[in-house]
Amino acid sequence: GGGGRGGPRKDRPQYVGPDAVLGETYTGKITGIKQFGVFVEILPGPEDGSTPGLEGLVHVSELHTERVRNCEGFLRSMNVEELTVKYVGNDKGKIQLSRKAVLEEKEASK
Repeated sequence: GGGGRGGPRKDRPQYVGPDAVLGETYTGKITGIKQFGVFVEILPGPEDGSTPGLEGLVHVSELHTERVRNCEGFLRSMNVEELTVKYVGNDKGKIQLSRKAVLEEKEASK
C-alpha cells in the first residue's frame, strides 16, 4: 500500500554508490529483521545521509548452516549489529545475501 494514487515513488532516494560484486563477502549493518529474513546494508551511503546505502536480504534459510526458526531470536542470541554475508544473487534488482555461504567457506578452509 502507498496511499492508493499509483505511480512510481520517485521521491525516495536511490543508492548511487559502487555496485556490489557477485560472490564477494561483505560485513554490513543489520537494518531490519523480518520473519522471512534479515536486511543488511552491505555498502553504506554517503556520510550526509543524502542517499541510502545498498541493502540486501539474508533469507531465513541463508542465516545459518542449521535451520533457523526465528530470525529475531537467533540474532538476539548472537548479540550482533553486523553480519558478514556473501552476495549470492540478484532477483529483479533485489540483492540476495547469504551468511550460510560464509560459514560453509570457513568450514571448508579449516
